[in-house]
Amino acid sequence: MTLISYLLRCTIAGLSLVPWYLLGMLVGLVDQKNGLRIFLSWNRFFLKLFRIELSVHNENHSTESLNGCVFTLLNQTSLLDSAIGATSIPLPWRGIVNIEFTLIPFFGWAMWIFCWVIIRQWPKQAKRAMQQVKSFLQSGGNLWISIEGRRSIDGSLSPYKKGPIILAIQAQAKIVPVLIHGASNCLPHGKWRISPGRVTIRFLEVISTDNMQYEDRDKLVNTLRTLAKKELGQQSKKSAI
Repeated sequence: MTLISYLLRCTIAGLSLVPWYLLGMLVGLVDQKNGLRIFLSWNRFFLKLFRIELSVHNENHSTESLNGCVFTLLNQTSLLDSAIGATSIPLPWRGIVNIEFTLIPFFGWAMWIFCWVIIRQWPKQAKRAMQQVKSFLQSGGNLWISIEGRRSIDGSLSPYKKGPIILAIQAQAKIVPVLIHGASNCLPHGKWRISPGRVTIRFLEVISTDNMQYEDRDKLVNTLRTLAKKELGQQSKKSAI
């Protein structure tokens, strides 16, 4: 992709974002589900515009049957991860975000409208927010969250946080381990220029939390990390062939 072509694509993406998101947010005020569909359709347009081919591999019976699940990203490697996950997870779904992000024009405003769970870092408020997530999961909604605290610089796994697992256990929600392959090739850590490429998002086999207790959190975190290492190791071997 030449520099002129890239700059043209950036211009098209920027000019289309504002009216597209505004339409989604206006519809979302009266119809959240369809408003979110409009909102997310820009993400799909964005990926196609920059010639990123996205494929979804689901190791469960069907994506549509997945509800009341915590979709847990096991490897966070690129700023593209959020856009890729957002376009792939079955509706309805929500994310969790710190209040600072809700101040970002359009992106942050949409988080308010589409009822993302907003954390203010106050113990009482955070507890209420987690109760909202629990109720949402138990009503059949899905949650999209990364188990790592930051993006990886070199592709290695960062330390896993226990919060998503504790939440899933408390809600007795299913966990869908998620891996994204190829995103870091299209937009590596620390870079701003997007390159064309193929990206695969994989929904691994569902893990049940039925009858699990708070005391099982460490074991489950270790299970997910072992699974991620195994899957990423297999992917590396395939890429090397």
